[in-house]
Amino acid sequence: MATAGDFVHTDPTTNTTTILNIVNGKPVLLPASTNFPVISAARNNEVVHHGQTATVDLATQAVDSAATTFKTWRRTAVHERRRLLLRAADLFESKADESARRQTLETSCNDSWASFTARQTSGFCREVAGALAAAAVGEIQPSYSGYTHLVFKEPVGPVLLIAPWNAAVVLSVRGIANALAAGCTVVFKASELCPWSHQLVVTTLLEAGFPPGSVNMIMADRPAAGVITETVISHPALRKIEFIGSAAVGRIVGAVAAKHLKPIFMELGDQSPAVVLDDADLEKAARVIAFGTAFHHGQACFSTERIIVQANIREKFLELLREALDTLKPTWTAVTREHAERGLTVVQDAVTRGATFLYGSAELEGPDKLATAILENVDPASLLSKAEAFAPVAFVVTVEGDAEAVEEANSRVGGLSAAVWTTNFERGLRIARELEFGMVQINNSTLFAEPSGPATNFKGSGWGSNNGRYGIENFLYSKAVSLVPTTVEPNH
Repeated sequence: MATAGDFVHTDPTTNTTTILNIVNGKPVLLPASTNFPVISAARNNEVVHHGQTATVDLATQAVDSAATTFKTWRRTAVHERRRLLLRAADLFESKADESARRQTLETSCNDSWASFTARQTSGFCREVAGALAAAAVGEIQPSYSGYTHLVFKEPVGPVLLIAPWNAAVVLSVRGIANALAAGCTVVFKASELCPWSHQLVVTTLLEAGFPPGSVNMIMADRPAAGVITETVISHPALRKIEFIGSAAVGRIVGAVAAKHLKPIFMELGDQSPAVVLDDADLEKAARVIAFGTAFHHGQACFSTERIIVQANIREKFLELLREALDTLKPTWTAVTREHAERGLTVVQDAVTRGATFLYGSAELEGPDKLATAILENVDPASLLSKAEAFAPVAFVVTVEGDAEAVEEANSRVGGLSAAVWTTNFERGLRIARELEFGMVQINNSTLFAEPSGPATNFKGSGWGSNNGRYGIENFLYSKAVSLVPTTVEPNH
């Protein structure tokens, strides 16, 4: 197998470092004309290295490689798949510092987030390994005809995984591990914002012993992304797609998948609400909600973007929320200046339409950092009200009682994660059942998700579940096999 250094090319003439595509376990060096810059916002927009846009031919080769390897990988025993996943988990654990370093360099996240997600990676890998046997169990169903009716769980085949940059390593490992556990092979489209971080995932899995062709990595700059993605999706051997990203891009990828009749499951954005009831621990709620809004510059699909608070505790809660934000002193930055400026546009639009600040302001605190802000009186027609801000911004909606809180929480397109703050579990569970979200946290942040799952995408936040056996099941299908004795005349 190629060593880690072989997957990166340094031009001795220009001293340009380039991250390479990987097909059938081997690095692929393309002409320099395919290079695109990878820029660090935290380093004053410095070009830290380059990626290479895959050609249509290389994208096709990646699917061909996955299809060839699938023929043998699908028959690999469950205990062997588990062994390789556990070996990969150990390697990811040993590489946590390197993983964090790459993410910090490419996505400008702070050290704590990079380290946290890097160390989560091995845990997710072990969770998939532990859930594999249960996910792959078939059934013997009762038969109307008296035959033996077997149901097998079969891998769907080669799959395309498109992972985001905001939790670069852990989300890509989760998706790829689920597919490999199921017996599928993968074409992984790395983000153009963090190809080196994503490459670490692929090289580590190959180092763990997964066969060449089981995980192939391609990348593309934004202008070429549509063509390269459709090349993979349209390939006759490609069976399914997992997409994690924005709703806007999800619509495009989903339309391409529909065009070629390929199933897809998605984890998209949300305007995750935190509902603060009048019997809540207000100090704790304020502290956790402040973190859920500001964390990672709001660049998480289930950051807290709406704060729904009952009128009779509103002023006390807002006072505590301001204190919590002052204490937190958020230092997270955006992945690019463009992302920070986009967030500023959302805030300015809300203010233009009459929104007022309860905390913060409409300003950039640096070229890649938007001021954390809490607003109220947000016009339903504003950008902030209608769609995910993906910035350290939330707005407050005041309600009178539980029914109004539920109505407000359910009023948006998304349905990924919600939180309910109450000291009455009966009340909290009743409201949780009425909320149209795949995950509901009682007395916790909207950012929380159990590694054992399910982390379910609902409504406009996508569809399908992840984590634990639920993620593996996305890559399996149920095959019915009916056994008719040779001495019996079959029913038609």
